Amino acid sequence: MLAAAVVAGALAVAVATGLLLHDTSTPVSIADVVARFRERAGATGGRDGVYRYLTRGEESVDVLGGAHHRYPRTTSITVVGVPCGTRLQWEPLREGTASWTLCTTARGVELQGYSESHRFFGQSDTTTYDCGGSVLLPTKESVGATSPFHCRSSRGRETGTGRVLAFETITVEGASLEAVHVRTAATVRGGDTGREVTDWWFDVRNGLPLRIDLESRTGRDEPIVGTVHYREDASLRLVSTRPLR
Repeated sequence: MLAAAVVAGALAVAVATGLLLHDTSTPVSIADVVARFRERAGATGGRDGVYRYLTRGEESVDVLGGAHHRYPRTTSITVVGVPCGTRLQWEPLREGTASWTLCTTARGVELQGYSESHRFFGQSDTTTYDCGGSVLLPTKESVGATSPFHCRSSRGRETGTGRVLAFETITVEGASLEAVHVRTAATVRGGDTGREVTDWWFDVRNGLPLRIDLESRTGRDEPIVGTVHYREDASLRLVSTRPLR
């Protein structure tokens, strides 16, 4: 959702200076992610570490001739413990990252907040959202259960519903793991408008994400160019339950 504002800023710079702006994307090295994890002080929990995911997808914007950032075939999610539960940090590109904070409550594991960063045409921006009500790993295992949720930031708000779709068996390294499949679908309003849908498959034993599919279609009206559209599609599949440390 940030991309519209980022590109609008880049366009303003181009108009003011007469520059021809170029866009690039650089995959993040998993070895670098592991090195940063090792530099962290203090003991780590049993799940903490860097997990590898087979990845397909890209993000794009449609102004300044358009720009596409294709995600590398293997990306990583860093799992670290926080006071309320767990934080997941996805780093596919230097130009685009996301993190989710998952907290343990009486209802199960809930999404407390997330942040996302994007950089197009050399212009960067980050937005952090505070969320409530989104149950991703329910305590009561009930297919069809729903949970309305909301997320807010300085740029706008999201409202939506999480739904438990199924309990499925996911195979990772030849092992059969029981997973809960939850879908969150949100409508975006405020400075940005659009819709975002994420499918999550969590290991019911420990809450480790086994799969993630996400789709974002958002836009923002800008005075110079009209509506700037941002698209993102990504599919992640866990390679191994053994983290890199």
